[in-house]
Amino acid sequence: MSETALAILSLVVLAVVVAIGFIKKVNLGFLALGAAFILGTIGGMKAKAITAGFDSSMFVTLVGVTFLFGMASQNGTLDLFSKKVVALVGKKTVLIPVLMFFLSAFISAIGPGHIAAGILMTTFAVYLAFEMKINPVTTALFAKLGANAGCASPLSLTGVLAKSLTEKELSRVTSGEIADSTGTLLSQLQNYNTAHIFFSTLLSGFIFTLIIYVATKSYKVKADNPLKLKDIPKFNKAQTLTIIAIVAMVVLCIGFQFDTGLTAFVAASILILLGAADEKKAIKGIPWGTLVFICGVGTLINVINKLGGISMVSDFLTGMMGPKSATPILAATSGILSWVSSTTGVVMPALFPICSEVVAKFAPNLHYQEIIAAVTATSFAAAISPLSTGGAIIMSSIGASKEVSNEENNKMFKDLFLLSVANVAINIVLAALGVFSLGGIFY
Repeated sequence: MSETALAILSLVVLAVVVAIGFIKKVNLGFLALGAAFILGTIGGMKAKAITAGFDSSMFVTLVGVTFLFGMASQNGTLDLFSKKVVALVGKKTVLIPVLMFFLSAFISAIGPGHIAAGILMTTFAVYLAFEMKINPVTTALFAKLGANAGCASPLSLTGVLAKSLTEKELSRVTSGEIADSTGTLLSQLQNYNTAHIFFSTLLSGFIFTLIIYVATKSYKVKADNPLKLKDIPKFNKAQTLTIIAIVAMVVLCIGFQFDTGLTAFVAASILILLGAADEKKAIKGIPWGTLVFICGVGTLINVINKLGGISMVSDFLTGMMGPKSATPILAATSGILSWVSSTTGVVMPALFPICSEVVAKFAPNLHYQEIIAAVTATSFAAAISPLSTGGAIIMSSIGASKEVSNEENNKMFKDLFLLSVANVAINIVLAALGVFSLGGIFY
């Protein structure tokens, strides 16, 4: 089979795998691993070369972080912390919608990520909204936007994935797989700053939250805060130890550049020895399906890359874009892909290699950090759609709190999808205006 035919076949396989996962609602990770083996074998790849795409280092990091925060969730630390913060607002209930965003972003950023923080905070936001007799959809939306906005921190799943994917791109450049005649891409990859993608995603989420806050007149919210600080219990011994462990991990990882996953395992081990959490429940709380999803699709993308599929897509896109249009076009591509697939599972692994090749072609007029920030932020902008996990969490949280008619469900579905479209459109505009460069402060 010719190189061109293999490249086309690899892209067809990716499309089929994503379509099957979307239609059948099955875990793409397992499908992708099987497809990677079949596709790689057809392409003449050895089994060792195929499995090399499974990022074991990232897998260990994600298991460690989710294991630690599974304990924090299981022993009630995160839930109690959230209630205490909301109680501090007191009678200033107009602050609660925005507080939902920042509190959710904070919890997402320190480790749990957008899925775990989204479930925790969206459920909490819906409960609070019904108690305060305010709009539960809007309140839950603020919480989910916050979870998405904070998830690209160096400690969270998306941030860990972005760094891992960037390291793979650096390896591609140094091995000569990507032509980098000016050395611009190499320099940008070597100087990659995890703070850039974090603050870009945070800014994107905050801008849309602010728009919704004004559009829904949430600044006029007046209600009784059902949470009183005096009624909320103090942190017990196990919860206090958990907070100390999390703070220690954050300080060591951000301040002293300790390995995130291994540090999380140490902190979790100490908590287990001190009896601060139920080990078995914490293990069950690890999102194994999500981890297999991410690593499995990453393995398939690696095979597709080896067979020339990524270069083919890159050549097609660069043929219809220039230095100024590259970022918004790739941002739009990520938003569209995110409506039918996962940001961390599909969009980032598929588009980051394309981003690096686009940067290499248009160097020095594009910056890798800006373009991946636009791709990631826009993909998460789409993730409030009811077709994605984010929108589904909002709808299921409301459905679990009260009886919802088919008419109400249909309206929620339509509203969330339209909000998702609007959010993607805003992010494309931000990308075109160069907002995701953040003024170059992290370059």
